Amino acid sequence: MEHQIVLPDLHFMIVRDDHTESVEYFGSNQEWFPDAWQRMAGCAPSVTANIFLYHYQKEEAEQYCSKKDLLALMEETWNYVTPGEGGLPSTTKFAEKVKDFGLSHNLELDSKILKIPEDKALRPALDEMIDFIVAALEQETPVAFLNLCNGEVETLDKWHWVTITGLKYDKEAATATAMISDEAVSKEIDMALWLSSTTIGGGFVYFLLDEKLMQSRVQSSTEREI
Repeated sequence: MEHQIVLPDLHFMIVRDDHTESVEYFGSNQEWFPDAWQRMAGCAPSVTANIFLYHYQKEEAEQYCSKKDLLALMEETWNYVTPGEGGLPSTTKFAEKVKDFGLSHNLELDSKILKIPEDKALRPALDEMIDFIVAALEQETPVAFLNLCNGEVETLDKWHWVTITGLKYDKEAATATAMISDEAVSKEIDMALWLSSTTIGGGFVYFLLDEKLMQSRVQSSTEREI
């Protein structure tokens, strides 16, 4: 039997264009960065911005975010989740950098990581990967997905981070399709095919935020605006 789980209040990922309300985006796009190197290597900070966009919007009960505001958040995350010469191809380093960004906002984050090794014999089973993603979405947090090799999945760029916002899966049929935010649009990718065909692997990371600290941050932000 097929199941589906999607982040609640998914409209908090909607971003409106700065010039017209008729144009909307789904999350961030690294192509928005002003610098050429940022546009080339900025997928990890862009995914970080997506994660915080969702949680900030959810706590503040805002229905829409503007493109310029999300870009400002992307520029801020770049200062912490900064890619090196080869990008940021490590789930562990990504988690550390995102937690540093959280601390800069007085937010303590707990990270959960599922690594997909290059050696297929050491990889988790499809069911374990499904359970990991479902656990994150059940706790209402997006999943950062590192894809080092897209294998036979044509709708996914290699050496790239994207944001998982939902999952359709059938364990008995061994199928799993993730809904992602990539390039500011919503896409679907075959995760079962990816797991079986990627030659390098990658991994998944999600973060649990302290709700009291988040509420305190939102309250402080509101007081500053007043």
